[in-house]
Amino acid sequence: MPVAPKLAASKLSVLVVDDPPLAAGIKLLRGEWAERTGGQLEIEDWTVEQLLAATKLSADLVIYPSRYVGTLVDRDGLRPVRKSVLQSDEVAFDDLFPLVRNATLPYGGQVYALTLGEPPLMLMGSATDHDSDGQAKWDSVGNSSDVGSSQFRYPYAVALIARGVSYTQSRGGATGWFDADTMQPRIADPPYVKSLQKMIGNERPSTSRKDDVSIGWPTPGATKSSLYFSLPLADEVYNPLRDIWEKRETDKPLVFLGFAGRSVSVTRSTRNSASAFKLLKWLVSESIATQLSPRSEATVWFRKSQVAKAKRWLPNSAASDETAAIVTKLLSSSNFYLLPRIPGIDEYLQALEEAILRATSEELSAEEVLTEVVEQWNILTDRYGRDRQRAAYRKHLGLHENEQ
Repeated sequence: MPVAPKLAASKLSVLVVDDPPLAAGIKLLRGEWAERTGGQLEIEDWTVEQLLAATKLSADLVIYPSRYVGTLVDRDGLRPVRKSVLQSDEVAFDDLFPLVRNATLPYGGQVYALTLGEPPLMLMGSATDHDSDGQAKWDSVGNSSDVGSSQFRYPYAVALIARGVSYTQSRGGATGWFDADTMQPRIADPPYVKSLQKMIGNERPSTSRKDDVSIGWPTPGATKSSLYFSLPLADEVYNPLRDIWEKRETDKPLVFLGFAGRSVSVTRSTRNSASAFKLLKWLVSESIATQLSPRSEATVWFRKSQVAKAKRWLPNSAASDETAAIVTKLLSSSNFYLLPRIPGIDEYLQALEEAILRATSEELSAEEVLTEVVEQWNILTDRYGRDRQRAAYRKHLGLHENEQ
């Protein structure tokens, strides 16, 4: 009797963007995947520049900085995650921290990616950099973000955004960068002007401090002297309806997300979507992700079941237990600000970064500099297409769900 030919096991390709340590970690998992499924994995490293220049993703899965999900959806490069995948035991959706589950994953009414970790922005400093109740103050925060982390491409822009958004926080949440109907930038509004004025003042030698805390997130390279705190609350917030500054009415920390993080998606170009989604589930499962995610400097624990294993992400930090508690509290919150996931996001950040550097070096006024940023952002928006950017921004905000 003739023997039936053995079916060839599937070969899947994984594209890893801007994270060589993560790519190396997946390579180490190839044997376990082959033993589990009989399939093979091919891993390719790309830079961010290669990703943004590509017209098509020639891979089955792509792992990338989470801020690019809107860019890739706009290009029709990603498949929505199947409902059966989200409900699977491997994904264990309810095990994800609430902000990871409810804030960072939805986009345009769909889930296009699962996560390998989404760090909240935090302050890094010493034990003397906060007051008696453990809360740091904006006056002690330096202008740029944590220079020890290579993940920040535009540190001054990040610092301005964090300061400015904190001045917009109210009981109704934080105000975004754009008017959601017109895409007119709000970056020259009073909260950001005030923030830039503070940053310009901090650049003067007479006000510089050696003990400035900086903005960043917990990384494997954190030293034993590194302590992390939630970002400060502003003492007052701007009311745009009354055009006045008012006393802050909330004590809930605002959690800043989308500035780091790694997302995993199945591409539109895959010819084996069933196997690709199987691999997606496996990579984000608790056991595999706990091995893989700590290799990246752009991730942090993202499941409740991983809190007890937080030292895998912070092996050198003596304060990892305290930091884990703070991160867990932040990611369990409901009060958040998510970096806009729109096409060209890096170009908007770059324009802001360059403007801030001009303001601090050329003695320009904050109003003048940010008015120029508004003009540059409008040029970018028109170049990409205002309707296109408006649609992407509204998907990012979840406003599309109210539209026909």
